[in-house]
Amino acid sequence: MARQGRSLSLRGVVILCLLSGVLLSLAFPPVGAWPLAWIALVPWIACLRGSSRGGAFLGSWLGGAAFFGLLVSWLHLFGFSVWLVVTLLLGFELAVWGLVVRRLGAARPVTRVLGTAVLWCGVEWARGLGAYGFTWGWLGYSQSPALALLPLARYLGTLGLSFSIVLVNTSLAEIVSAIFRRGSVGAAVGRAVLGGSLAAALVGGAGLVRPSGPPPEATVVRAAVVQGNEHGPLTVTDVNRPLSPEERERTLHAYESLTAEAARRRPVLVVWPESVLPAVPEDDPAVAARVGAAARENNVWLLAGGPGSDAAGQITNSAYLYSPIGLQVARYDKVQLVPFGEYVPRRARLPFLNRYNVREFDFVAGAVPRVLQAGTVALGPSICFESTFPTLGWDLTRRGAQVLVVITNDAWFGKTAAAAQHRQIAVLRAVENGRWVLRAASTGISSIIAPEGRIVSQAGLYQPAILTADVQLISRPAPSVRLGPAFGWTMAGLSLVILCAPLVVRGKGRRRPERPPKVRPTARAGRRR
Repeated sequence: MARQGRSLSLRGVVILCLLSGVLLSLAFPPVGAWPLAWIALVPWIACLRGSSRGGAFLGSWLGGAAFFGLLVSWLHLFGFSVWLVVTLLLGFELAVWGLVVRRLGAARPVTRVLGTAVLWCGVEWARGLGAYGFTWGWLGYSQSPALALLPLARYLGTLGLSFSIVLVNTSLAEIVSAIFRRGSVGAAVGRAVLGGSLAAALVGGAGLVRPSGPPPEATVVRAAVVQGNEHGPLTVTDVNRPLSPEERERTLHAYESLTAEAARRRPVLVVWPESVLPAVPEDDPAVAARVGAAARENNVWLLAGGPGSDAAGQITNSAYLYSPIGLQVARYDKVQLVPFGEYVPRRARLPFLNRYNVREFDFVAGAVPRVLQAGTVALGPSICFESTFPTLGWDLTRRGAQVLVVITNDAWFGKTAAAAQHRQIAVLRAVENGRWVLRAASTGISSIIAPEGRIVSQAGLYQPAILTADVQLISRPAPSVRLGPAFGWTMAGLSLVILCAPLVVRGKGRRRPERPPKVRPTARAGRRR
């Protein structure tokens, strides 16, 4: 006879979910205790099996809100209500996840363990899609300091790391749940060992496969990243205020001086951050002349961020490439803009947003990601927010990018943890694509990252700096460029199957009531005497 399991009160479920949310946030900067990610979800997942439907929903919502609220606490810079709305919306996604995980409690153990991890990754993948996508908080990003674990992202992308993390958490939750509910602990330990072994096989197997990497004779070029500690007009406080002549001069002079100093190290390529140029070069000959002179006098290819304009006169957020003879040879316009930061959807219907110092004009997005050719170097540029999308990085690599470049103006974030979190994401972009990443941030954190995720050089916040490294030009894409999107869509598809399966089963279970068979009267029975 089965032993009676105990059930949790609503208060208990909420407390355990909140505990998990807090622990999960500690795996990311500013604390950065990345090993916590492998156990943080255990209380959350374990308590769902002993909760009511309402408890699972409320507890998971609050747990998700705690995680995201602490993770993106820097959003308070844009207003408390902005932070609160984003936190509650992101938490709601995990409330739905919690409801489905609770329902999986009645499924077979293998389905329960694998299904929980699949659902988490399905939610993460779906959250990163579309114009309002937001990949901040993908669990795999938390592992950026753990170089030994990163090879899995080379094959399955960041989402592969997230899957392994949740798989381990779910396996451990089986043991905790069995103890609490007075179930078979031995069987739960066995399931935990199997789940943990699968995660270890994924992570360890990827680490054992030696990446082919660039051949010994691969071209090596020296690149420099300049952090001037001067920002352009894209910061929160300056969003609706044009730069003064003094600010324009100070910014340009800072980058001209640092570039001249960097030239002593003989780089082929120099990268300036986003929004450094104070005006559209095509419309301001003085700005164009000074940037061209910086490239010509130092004999370098120069990539610099600044505003642009399209054929209709609309403003773009762009990256300009100048040749060593001082000519502008290419331009890339940012494709993935920041909603409510660089443009306001349905602006006319949302007049109350003016209270939050939103931009008075909208940027327009570029058409497609574009590779820029700097001599023999094929550059794949990403501007700020769009570097958080793995699909854009994969697209650039498929288009032939040999080096990925991220230019950003993280002055928005001040001295909060957002700059470190943003830099973490760049580490995974390097591993996913098997490419060097040059990250130029106006006020930090600038960095040069090797394809295996190793940070070769890095600059602190609000410190003028010059970073240089010898970078190999890699043409062969990492397996993740092909397998990563397939893995993400597989997780999303399986999540839909899990969500819809009860509806199908319920539909099959509804049988029409059987009608009694019709009995035809025989001739004798129908004959009257």
